[in-house]
Amino acid sequence: MTDNSKRPYRVGVCTITPFDEKGRLDEPGIENLVERIASQGASLNIGTASPGEGFALSLDETERFFDTVVRTAAGRVPICAMGVEPRNYGQLQPIVRLAEQAKLDTMQLYTVDPGHAMKLTDGELERYFGALLDDMTIPAAISTHAFNGLVPLGVVARLLDHYPNISVIHCTSEVNYLHQLLDVVDGRCEVLVGGPMQALSVHALGGHGFLCSEGSLTPVLCGEMQRAMRSGDHTAADDCYKKLISVFSLNVWPGGSVRFLKTAMRILGIPGGYTRPPFETLDSSATESLVRAMRGLALPEWQDQLHG
Repeated sequence: MTDNSKRPYRVGVCTITPFDEKGRLDEPGIENLVERIASQGASLNIGTASPGEGFALSLDETERFFDTVVRTAAGRVPICAMGVEPRNYGQLQPIVRLAEQAKLDTMQLYTVDPGHAMKLTDGELERYFGALLDDMTIPAAISTHAFNGLVPLGVVARLLDHYPNISVIHCTSEVNYLHQLLDVVDGRCEVLVGGPMQALSVHALGGHGFLCSEGSLTPVLCGEMQRAMRSGDHTAADDCYKKLISVFSLNVWPGGSVRFLKTAMRILGIPGGYTRPPFETLDSSATESLVRAMRGLALPEWQDQLHG
């Protein structure tokens, strides 16, 4: 098992991207969201395809988004630009350059999606990642996920051998792959699992934390989870985990988390809870159901908004 004692346990919040009611980038909403998360010590993972609606952002908007996050939280918590799944490395390069320009801590590299159910060979994947990694001036995070293409373990090993600028791997929640990946990584970089489902098991296996979208709604809970794990308070960590999985389980609407998240934001009065087409928030019936379910959790950080 990999020794994870040299790196602190970390919770990274894959944020939504705040838009106003006219669909414009909501800069005060960004500042509010970022401050709520950063004040709890959780990391920021920004601009992802889901839940961040990254495909809906122009490059100019992406630049403004990055700059606003940096202005609000730089030096306080780690900030990672997540990017979106590209067809080829040239589609992701402009976002990499913006992340470098903004002096973000890390830039995630999604697995390439060539479209039409095509899959790259191992050699093609290595060339894709290498073309990006060769020119990067900030550390890289490699994404390997069942949703958009697991990176074969042999490819991961060779990338780590050749590119010391890989600082973290964002990994699928499938525990068999995660277990094998940690053996391949062997302490050479952080491994954060995608989603809260394996938040406890990733640490037991030698990993370093998890990513979740629920932190846009529950930054206090995410901060409590991180502090409990870092202090070794397993009773508190177990309690936080149960609550976080309860929040995760609120989303019973398939096809992406952004509809649920932004509806819940509007219920809680958090600014920026508007989507861009083609996405929509939940309808009135689903919203009423969500309000009842959220009240049933009785989370302290929601009490004033839900019962005030």
